[in-house]
Amino acid sequence: RFFEQLHHNYRDRVLFVAAYDKEDERHPVGMSFCLYKGDRLYGRYWGSLQEIDCLHFDACYYTPIEWAIDRGIQSFDPGAGGRHKKRRGFPATPNYSLHRFYNNRLAQILKSYIGQINEREQEEIDAVNEDLPFTKLPPLLLGD
Repeated sequence: RFFEQLHHNYRDRVLFVAAYDKEDERHPVGMSFCLYKGDRLYGRYWGSLQEIDCLHFDACYYTPIEWAIDRGIQSFDPGAGGRHKKRRGFPATPNYSLHRFYNNRLAQILKSYIGQINEREQEEIDAVNEDLPFTKLPPLLLGD
């Protein structure tokens, strides 16, 4: 029902990237799911039925980037997690989420440690971004 509702309400904001085996083009072996709005693309939920070399990167980065360039998308946020993103030119950035805990004890534990967790995550983000493979150059002025 989730995907049916998604299609009904958000089909103009969804990008699916599906990978197929040459032997069976009816059933995907892996897919990624991105959302877009205006000039921004957000990724990615991802899954696969088998381990295929580079499938993750093609479905989650390279194909969505190509799609975004073709459509004039100005910004692509590939989602949370992974030091492997920096080699592809993506700086680590904090993400925000909302959670509801139905177990009071768990809620109390997490509430008491969330500040420390966020500090450690920011330290990890800073460490990843210290040695990005690309540098941001100052804007080029016409006439220089």
